[in-house]
Amino acid sequence: MNLLARLDRPLLLLVLFNLIPQIHLRPPWATILAFVLVSYRLWLDFSKERMPARWVLFLGQGTVVAAIWAHYHTFFGDEAAGTFLTLLLCLKTFELRKKRDYFLVCVLCILVLMSYLLLDQGLMLTAFLLIDVTLIVAFLLALEEERWSWTSWRVNLLPSLSLVSKCIPILAITFFLFPRFTTGFGSNQNESAKMGMTDSLRPGSVAKLILSGDDLIFRATFQEGEAPPLSQLYWRGAVLDQAKGLNWDRSREVERKVLPVTSLQASDVEIYLEPGSERFLFSLPNTKALIFPNENNRVVQREGNIFELLNRLQSREHYFIQRNIQIQREEQPSEKYLQLSEEPSPQMRKFLKSFEHLSTAEIVQKLMNHFASTGYAYSLQPPPADSIDTFLFKTKIGFCEHFASSMATLLRALKVPARVVVGFQGGTSSFLENYVSVRGKDAHAWVEFYDSTTQVWRRVDPTAQVAPLRFSLGSESFFQEDSRFKPAWVPGGWARSYFRTRAFVDEIDARWIGFLIGFDLAKQRGLLAKIGMEEALFRALPIFLFLVLVLVLAILYFIETRKRVPLSGEERLYRQLLSRLRKWDIHKAPNEGPLTLLARSEAIHPELALRITPILETLILARFGGRPLTDQSVDSLRKQIRALKKS
Repeated sequence: MNLLARLDRPLLLLVLFNLIPQIHLRPPWATILAFVLVSYRLWLDFSKERMPARWVLFLGQGTVVAAIWAHYHTFFGDEAAGTFLTLLLCLKTFELRKKRDYFLVCVLCILVLMSYLLLDQGLMLTAFLLIDVTLIVAFLLALEEERWSWTSWRVNLLPSLSLVSKCIPILAITFFLFPRFTTGFGSNQNESAKMGMTDSLRPGSVAKLILSGDDLIFRATFQEGEAPPLSQLYWRGAVLDQAKGLNWDRSREVERKVLPVTSLQASDVEIYLEPGSERFLFSLPNTKALIFPNENNRVVQREGNIFELLNRLQSREHYFIQRNIQIQREEQPSEKYLQLSEEPSPQMRKFLKSFEHLSTAEIVQKLMNHFASTGYAYSLQPPPADSIDTFLFKTKIGFCEHFASSMATLLRALKVPARVVVGFQGGTSSFLENYVSVRGKDAHAWVEFYDSTTQVWRRVDPTAQVAPLRFSLGSESFFQEDSRFKPAWVPGGWARSYFRTRAFVDEIDARWIGFLIGFDLAKQRGLLAKIGMEEALFRALPIFLFLVLVLVLAILYFIETRKRVPLSGEERLYRQLLSRLRKWDIHKAPNEGPLTLLARSEAIHPELALRITPILETLILARFGGRPLTDQSVDSLRKQIRALKKS
């Protein structure tokens, strides 16, 4: 077996290792297809079966192109292009013939790692990237030196570790001095919303979002101290004002821009929002301002004190929330908050008759008591309800959207202005008292009604009357023992430990993400201002960065040359001879001396052995016999080595 054939298996295992982040970053079909392709290629290597015909590979490439287009409807953007590149890498493993093919696969592995970074810059992926790059460099060293052995992997791994570690100072300098961008990392203009929340509410829509996965939506850090209790955290995403039975939608109001706020001194909450959230910017009740560092012209404010981005969120962003200390009064809302799509049924009119002559506060309290004491049940998979009457008077089993929609409709029927709010409730607490992470299972819908006495909109949540534990414990603890909310591989008794470990890892990852995103243009200017070079450096920052990198490289080169012991003349000539012998497919083994190498050469190429015998004898005498080489003999040996050309 030649050297390149021996490199097939380590390269295929390296590609499989490279695909690991794909599991949570790419669509499931693409992940399965990628692992199947590389595993099949590995099976072909073990079984010694023939490679697929050329036309089969062309068919596979065409299938990949069609699948990418069918899923993304484009070949551009972080996700589409990254998935396309990954699948082409897997297909390339079926075309390993020449040395350049192996090199190209390694280059594609590095490009795939870069595509991962466009989607996630978390600490776990960063650590994986360093490990994977080290392995890729080790393989490239083995490929370049044409030497590989499963038992002597340290020969290539240790130099690659040294090389990667020397790059860390360059990476650090580049991070701190490279001009910052204020629009986030990545520019995926074709990314579809992963969160699943929209500006409409249908029976089962929130439950479907909760059951769809455990994806992280955003992280929140409270600047002034401890986070409020989870039961008090209502993260507002959209206000829905158009009622159609159990279905609610948002009217298209004229948007008005939020005035930019330059100071962050009084910010209450810092939020790191994950991509895939459409235009939603989640805020708490009584939010006075929502601030993006360095720029605020991307944010608009809608009726109901809702904040949104002008364009869809395409990368991880962070922003700050400022809240009013006192509740702000509002004018009497418009008539649309009293509109109903249809007149109440006779059964509902009979139910509403018991609310006559009650004040707004009494109506709300009586409705809440009704949901708490008349047999309503909380379920993620309630029976179908085609109308409010069916839910209120027959099934009485629903999720938050059923309770919110029906209560808002009842309030409007009783001439109380009401609206439905969709967003998230609570979150997952961590070991830090001021930090909360919010996931898909925290999705929620509730009601806001207008209190004409105090002239403020007030929140009321009928779901809390039906499932109080969901709000006192938080969704993390409430759903913890449910098999639908934990990985299948986690044993039932270990669920609590799994969630606590994940919270700890998430907290560390949050600190890392906060450091990366938090070091924005303002922080960079502040850092340079501390050394009195802000203006000068920003006018010529690229030149300064280039000079700093050159200086670092020069220092590293100086350190390396001081470590290196200079080779003697005979050693340099011996290495030149070994390089020439590799052209004849004669490779020196790690434990092989010159005489053993000569004996093996005689068995493979007798004529070549006759030509290298005087060269090796001269070098052996110079090295071990005390006969140093003269300048004339060095020139002669060089000419003899160059003459060893393979015809």
